[in-house]
Amino acid sequence: MNRLLMSQSEVAARRRSASAASESWVWVIPLETGNFRVRAFEVPRELLAEDNDIYDGNMSVVYDEVVSSIDDVDESVERAGVNPEELDAPWKCNFPL
Repeated sequence: MNRLLMSQSEVAARRRSASAASESWVWVIPLETGNFRVRAFEVPRELLAEDNDIYDGNMSVVYDEVVSSIDDVDESVERAGVNPEELDAPWKCNFPL
């Protein structure tokens, strides 16, 4: 979780989508409370191809957990289907948000 600590901001990684018609990411967000939100979501490829705005209404959240410590982030990311070592700055994985 070194990148999360170093950046002190959100990190993301691609994950395997449940559908060939969508793309998927896991996103780790530091919260003001000191907790961390780990969220995995899928977005239809057609929305991404057309450069549409992505928001809660047009993405499918497939995993959402708030953890209280940095030590719990890795386990939560694994439960979301991603190796924590793959987490990086969102722009490095074409993160759409």
